[in-house]
Amino acid sequence: MLQGFLVALVATLIYMESRIGGQHMLDRPILIGPIVGLIMGDFTMGLIIGGNLELVWMGLVGIGTSTPPDVVVGSALATALAIKTGASYETTLALAIPIALLAQVGSIGVCILNTTFAHRADKCADKGDWKGVEMSNWMGSALYFVFKFTMIFLGFLIGGDVITAIVNNIPAVIQSGLAQSGNLLPALGIAMLIQLTFDKKFAAFLFLGFALVAFFNVSTIAAAVIGVICAYVYYQFAPSGKSGSMSASDESEEL
Repeated sequence: MLQGFLVALVATLIYMESRIGGQHMLDRPILIGPIVGLIMGDFTMGLIIGGNLELVWMGLVGIGTSTPPDVVVGSALATALAIKTGASYETTLALAIPIALLAQVGSIGVCILNTTFAHRADKCADKGDWKGVEMSNWMGSALYFVFKFTMIFLGFLIGGDVITAIVNNIPAVIQSGLAQSGNLLPALGIAMLIQLTFDKKFAAFLFLGFALVAFFNVSTIAAAVIGVICAYVYYQFAPSGKSGSMSASDESEEL
C-alpha cells in the first residue's frame, strides 16, 4: 500500500513538473523507471525496464490535438507491477502498452473536462477577475493531478491482469484506431522534427547516418560517434563567420 502510494505520488509530481515547471524531460521512462525501482527496492531492474520502455516510446510526441499513449502512467505502473510480480521484460512491455493506452483514453476525458475551466477563465477575464483566471488554470492542473495519481494508485492495487482485461473489453474499432495512431505518431513526429531542422548543407550527413544503419548494420551508438566525428571535421574545415567578417573589414579599410 505504501509503495503504491509513493509510486503514484512521485510519478504524478514528475508529470506535473512537465506541465507547470517547464519541459525538462523528467517525465521520460528512462528517468521514471529507476525512480520507481528505487521505491520498489530494485533500482537495477527499474533502470533496465525504464531504458527498454524509452526505446519503445522515444518517438512519441503530442502534435496538435493528438494525444499519444500516456508514457508516465504506463512507465510508472508497468515498472512497479513488474518488480512487484517478478515479471520478465517481455511481460512488462506487453503490460505497459495497454496501461498507457487505457490512460490515454482517460487523458482525453480530462482534456474535455478541462474545457470547462477554460471557459471559466474566459468569463473571469471579461470581468477583469485575474485571480479567477489564475484559479481556473490551477483547477485544470489539479484535475490532471487527481487523475494521474488515482490511475497509478488503483492500478497498483488491482494488478496488471485486471487492467489488461479492461483494455481487452474496449471495442475493437477503438483499439484499432489507437494502435494505428500510435504507429503513425512516431514517424510523424520525426518527420516534423526533420522539417524544422532540415538544411541542404547538412542533408548528406543525415542520409549518411541512414545508410550506415541500413546497409552496413552499424549500431545507433556507432552512428552517433561517426556523426560527432563528421561534425568536428566540418567545424574544423568550414570557414568561420568571424574570419569572414574580419576579411570583409580588412577589405573596407584598404578601400
